[in-house]
Amino acid sequence: MNNSFGNIIKINTFGESHGLLIGIVIDGFFSNYFLFEKIIQKYLNLRKPFTSLFSTQRKELDKIKICTGVFKNKTTGAPILIIIKNNEKKSNDYKNINKIFRPGHADITYFLKYKFRDYRGGGRSSARETACRVIVGSIFKNILFNKGIIIRSYIKKIGSINFNFYNWKFIKNRFFLNIFFLNDIKEYINNCKNSSNSLCAEIIIIINGIKFGLGDPIYQKIDSILSNYLISINAVKNIQFGIKLNNKSSYIIKDEIYKYGFLSNNNGGILGGISNGQPIVIKLNFKPTSSTSKIIKTINEKFININSKTYGRHDPCVALRAVPIIESMISTVIINKILLQKVYD
Repeated sequence: MNNSFGNIIKINTFGESHGLLIGIVIDGFFSNYFLFEKIIQKYLNLRKPFTSLFSTQRKELDKIKICTGVFKNKTTGAPILIIIKNNEKKSNDYKNINKIFRPGHADITYFLKYKFRDYRGGGRSSARETACRVIVGSIFKNILFNKGIIIRSYIKKIGSINFNFYNWKFIKNRFFLNIFFLNDIKEYINNCKNSSNSLCAEIIIIINGIKFGLGDPIYQKIDSILSNYLISINAVKNIQFGIKLNNKSSYIIKDEIYKYGFLSNNNGGILGGISNGQPIVIKLNFKPTSSTSKIIKTINEKFININSKTYGRHDPCVALRAVPIIESMISTVIINKILLQKVYD
């Protein structure tokens, strides 16, 4: 299994949903850089389960522990090992599906590929692993911010309900959960949850401060690398850069150029796989959570048709905790591409 990502700074994650712990090794990181557990923890808390009635009710503390690579709150240049213990495992919730494949999950693909699977919450394929990615983002985002690069995201749509963008300050006050001040979305999600169903979602990401020249033709385009990292996030099914192209003419799609820059940003800040100095605009679509308590048709390990019901604690909309994961993966791409560019220069 491939459990690593990154080029100059390499990240390796490990652990399973219901194992003893999950964790991350960061190799190739700078020395003499201040690294505090409380700063990482603050950012990780944004993804933490049981933060509202609309997330999984698994009550994990997600408390981190830096084990290696840091001395007197400064990085030494050695590999950094950070772990998170799994505190509230309820593996018995999954005993009824230990020989059953849940539709929409990776159960059947993992089993057919490895001839074995960890049925406890999906094991390695669980979104629990994404907590490790958020740790990286908490470190990298701060470095990029000091370089004038700001990655910001917000939920644009949940199910069939669209949300208007107001301003970043309004969104930042509740991070991306400002929408829950609105009673209609509370009722909408609650009704969905009570009917044993789940919702899709759409998230918009805007990256400011990227200078022109980031990305390399032809197989290392910045949008192809971002796509690779973002599609690795659980439940992400579609990625779009710039405006939607359906029924758009060539004249509309082109971004006219004049001596001070571009007159529009229909291409989302990327041309030919290379950043053009404009904000990079990305839209992600998340599929509804596959696990619900409805009875559904599937097969078991003997490939016999059966009806099954999934128990456990699941998000009615996985995208509600996805923003810090998204921004973490993007920050990893950008910081590695900047470092690679310095090597080329």
